[in-house]
Amino acid sequence: MKRSELIFNIISIPVDITSLFFAGVMSFYIRLNMQAYFPVLFKPDLKEFVLNLLGIIPILLVIFAFAGLYNLRGTRKFSSEFSRILAAITIALLLIVFIFFFDQTFFNSRLIVLIGWLVSIIFVVLARYILKKIQVALLKKGLGLHNLVVVGSEHNMHPMLEQIRNDKNFGYEIVAEIKADENVLEQLDQIYQKQKFEELLQADPSAPAYLNAQLLQFSRQKGLTFNYLPDIFDVQRNHLETLTIDGIPVISIKNTPLTGWGSVVKRIFDIFLALISLILTSPFFLVIAIAIKLDSKGKVFYAAPRGGHKNDFTFYKFRTMYSHLSVGLEYGGAEAEKVRQDLWKQNARGGESGAFLKIKDDPRVTRVGKILRKTKLDEIPQFFNVLRGDMSMVGPRAHVIDEVDRYRDQYRRIFSIKPGIFGLSQIAQISWPDLPFEEEIKLNTYYIENWSVWLDIKILAKSFYYIFLGKKNIADY
Repeated sequence: MKRSELIFNIISIPVDITSLFFAGVMSFYIRLNMQAYFPVLFKPDLKEFVLNLLGIIPILLVIFAFAGLYNLRGTRKFSSEFSRILAAITIALLLIVFIFFFDQTFFNSRLIVLIGWLVSIIFVVLARYILKKIQVALLKKGLGLHNLVVVGSEHNMHPMLEQIRNDKNFGYEIVAEIKADENVLEQLDQIYQKQKFEELLQADPSAPAYLNAQLLQFSRQKGLTFNYLPDIFDVQRNHLETLTIDGIPVISIKNTPLTGWGSVVKRIFDIFLALISLILTSPFFLVIAIAIKLDSKGKVFYAAPRGGHKNDFTFYKFRTMYSHLSVGLEYGGAEAEKVRQDLWKQNARGGESGAFLKIKDDPRVTRVGKILRKTKLDEIPQFFNVLRGDMSMVGPRAHVIDEVDRYRDQYRRIFSIKPGIFGLSQIAQISWPDLPFEEEIKLNTYYIENWSVWLDIKILAKSFYYIFLGKKNIADY
């Protein structure tokens, strides 16, 4: 970790203390001003409340520390920091509720605790966001950048590198790019003698294993951070389970943690979040429906088959295309299908032979449809798919049947879990609309093998951050 990053992590401690303190005091006064709706059944005492607050703040800081909030790099995404803050303050809320169960004099009002949870998240997130903006401004001026050396093939450089070169927000300064050949270690040593760099990136997914081993050994000797882009097989690190049969150890390779209790927990998680999401988004239904009707003729909702987990299912969303150009017998029928087949020639994701169809400035999309797609509001009806059990809140993207038929047999593993509204590949496509097919498979494979409730929470937090606060790609897809 660079010195500038350490300084920002140290500064974040008094910033968090201040944010939590003022959030607590504000919660106290918000509660007093709600007496007309929720009468106060106790004698409010600010001094006693502040003393209890000062007692709980150090515990919150410890929880923040365990959540990794004081060990953050400048290259982090704020969405990751937001998810950690949300989880840490929620854990603190549960702890206070637990203490309240045994001692009801600790924070006399349960409503204050609930208000404090929300206000604390707002205050801490805003304060951290300001710190992050200051840190990003310094990065743009070249302060706090990580010096990076890239090793890769001249003809196989990952497109991610272009973003690192052009955007200092990633926190890197590429000091050298060299080929992965027999002289790679000698070149690296020469570069290191001239300019001490902190990180090494092996950017050729097809590089042989022995090269990665050599580069890793070099990094360990020099105390560098070693990064590498895995190929599609490297990401398939299945979960191992050791069994004993008649005294003989047997290694069992699990496809995904989403088996047994994992699937039960995820389903409960899905139902709860889908219900909350439908309640929160219900006011948009009428407004969107009216906008769609005023903009073009046809149905408000678009229903079509999609490739699913065990069986294909009917997928729902708000209609974003002209009805006569929407595929399906109830919509454009043969005419729409012909237009779709013609558009494959303009496919931004692999041309005519690509697995998925992605069209820039798609002529089938209506004016309202473009807005709905950019804001992701067209996907609101998919919460019904989640309640029905066809989809999950988080998972691989659900694709059109004729697209699925192009790769289902080769990548059948992607269908071993339910498709999701949100996911790693969906996040990637916000800033990288023409995400290559192999990259999407890698991201989905990683999710299948590394699922956890915490991972789902992070993906959801990142998704909402990118949708509402993140930088959008200017390409119109």
